[in-house]
Amino acid sequence: MKKIQAAEAMVKVITDWGVDHIYGIPGSSTNSLMRALKIYEDKIQYIQVRHEEGGALAASVDAKLTGKIGVAFGSGGPGHTHLINGMYDAKFDRVPMLVIAASTHSKNLNTDYFQEMDPVPLYTDVSVYNRMVLNPSELPRVIDQAIRTAYRDRGVAVVHVPVDIGYAEIDDTYVSSAFAYEPTFPLHHQKDILKTLELIKEAKRPVIFAGRGTHHAREELKAFSEKYSIPVILTFLGKGAMDDAHPHLLGQLGRLGSKPSMEAIEKTDLLIMIGAEYPFGRDYFKQDIKSVQINTDPVALGKRLPSTLGILGDSKAVMADLVAMGEKIEETTWLKANVINRKNWLTWIQKFEDSNDTPMRPEPVMKALNELANDDAIYIIDVGNNVILSSRELMFTGKQKHTTSGTFATMGIGLPGGIAAKLSYPEREVYTLSGDGAMAMMMQEYMTQLKYKLPIINLVLCNESYGFIQVAQETENKETFGVDLPVADYAKFAEAMGGVGYKVENYDQLVDALTKAKASTIPVIIDIKVGNVSHLPAHKLVLDTEHHSQEDIDAFIQKYEVSEMPVLREILATLE
Repeated sequence: MKKIQAAEAMVKVITDWGVDHIYGIPGSSTNSLMRALKIYEDKIQYIQVRHEEGGALAASVDAKLTGKIGVAFGSGGPGHTHLINGMYDAKFDRVPMLVIAASTHSKNLNTDYFQEMDPVPLYTDVSVYNRMVLNPSELPRVIDQAIRTAYRDRGVAVVHVPVDIGYAEIDDTYVSSAFAYEPTFPLHHQKDILKTLELIKEAKRPVIFAGRGTHHAREELKAFSEKYSIPVILTFLGKGAMDDAHPHLLGQLGRLGSKPSMEAIEKTDLLIMIGAEYPFGRDYFKQDIKSVQINTDPVALGKRLPSTLGILGDSKAVMADLVAMGEKIEETTWLKANVINRKNWLTWIQKFEDSNDTPMRPEPVMKALNELANDDAIYIIDVGNNVILSSRELMFTGKQKHTTSGTFATMGIGLPGGIAAKLSYPEREVYTLSGDGAMAMMMQEYMTQLKYKLPIINLVLCNESYGFIQVAQETENKETFGVDLPVADYAKFAEAMGGVGYKVENYDQLVDALTKAKASTIPVIIDIKVGNVSHLPAHKLVLDTEHHSQEDIDAFIQKYEVSEMPVLREILATLE
C-alpha cells in the first residue's frame, strides 16, 4: 500500500476542489503543511502574505468574486488570532472559506507550551465547521467534510492540524467528494407566482429591492422591472445587477445610497425583495408594508421585514416565471416620478465630477475611472467614503465585478482583495479604492502585490480624515473628535518598497497617472490628495417642508450644495 504524509493527502483534497492558491505565513507549526505545498506547487500556488489578516481577507474576496472557496492558514498562537478579522468578513457576507489552523506538536497540547492555545473556542462563533484532528488518517476526510460544509452553509470551516499530525504517514487511499458536489437551488411553487402577481396588480407604489443574489439574473431583473413598471433599488453588493444607466434604477439605499432610493422606500406600499439580505432593513423598511421576499435561504425570509409572501427559490427562475405569467403594466405615475427623481439626482452628483476645486474633490476620480478603466474592470472598494463614491458615481454595465466588506465592514480589505482579484482574473484590470485610513491598516500587502508581480492599480484618496466617521459625528454629535489623520506620502511608500507611485493633486495629473498605471507590469499606488468633503447623508435628508423647517432645509442645502432636486412628493404632485 502506497504511503503518503497526512498533510500531502490534505493538500490533494484541497486541489481536487479546484483551489489553485492559498494564503498564509509560515511558522514552525506549519512545517508539515509547507512541505506538502512544496510538493504540489504545480497545482496550488502558495501566496506569502505580510500579515495573516491580509491572507484571510484575500481568501474571503476570492470567494466573493468567484463563488469558489477561499483558503488561508495560520501558525499556532498569533497566526490564529491574526486570521480572525478576515474570517468574520467571510462569515458576515456568507461566503465559503477554509482555514487551516496549524498548531504545535500534539504532545504539547494542554500544557501551556510556547504559543500553545486552544483555538477551537476562539473560532466557535465565526465558523460553521470547527474540528481538531488528532488521528492522521482522518485528516483528508475532515478537510473534505470541512469544504463541503463551508459550501453548504456559506461560511467558514476551520480544521486544526498539529504539526506532527501533518507529518504522519497514512495510506494513500482517500478519494475526495469534490467531483460529486453540485450546487442546487430550491424549486419555487407556481401558486406563489400567482400570488405575487396579484400583489403587484393591487399595489400603487411597488419597489424592487434586489441584492447580489440577482447578479446571475440580470436579464430577468430588467424584464421584470420593465414589464410591471417597477423602480429598482440595489444593495451595494448587488450593484451591477442592473445597468446604472437604466432609468428604472434608483441606486442604493442608506447612507451610501441616493435620495431617490430613500424617498421611494419611504413611500412604497409593496417591497419585492429579491436575492437580498439587508442588515439595515429594520432601520429603513416600514415594518407594516406588504412585502414579497425571494431568496434561496429560508433564514433570510422575513428576517428584516415581516413577509406577506416568502418564496424559497432561485431569483432567476422566479423572475422568469413572473415575467412569463403576468400582464404588462404600462408606465405609471409612480414610476415616472421616480425616473425624474433619479435623473435629477444624477445631474446633481455629476456636476461635482467637473469640479476644479483645490484641493480637488473626490468625485472627479470616479469620472476618470468611468472614462479610462476597462469595461470589465474589477473594483475592490475599501470601507469608508469610497463606498459612498462608488455606489453613487461608478457607472456599471454588468461587465464589471466589485466587492467590499459588506456587512462586517472592516477597513483594510482593499489591497488584500486586489491580490485575490488579480490571482483569480489575471487578464482583467484590477483597481483598489481606499481612503488613507483604510490604506494604513493593510498597506503592507502592497509588498505582497510586488512579490508576485501583480499589476494592480491601487488608488488612495487621501483627505487626512476618517471621513465616513467624521460625517457621522457631525450629524449626531454636531462636532468631531479623533477623526483626523496625519499627512502621508503613499507614492513615496510605493517607491521605497520597489514599486511605482504617483502623487496626484489635480485631474490632469490623475488622468496621466491612470494612463501610466494601466500600462505598468507591476503594482502601482496612486496617492490622490482630495479635499475633506462631507458627502450628503442620503439616510438623513433634510429637504421636505412636511418634515423639516425651512431654516433647517436651507442649512442642509447650503452645506451639501443641493440644487434642482425637488422631493419625490413634489414630483408626484406635478404629475397627478
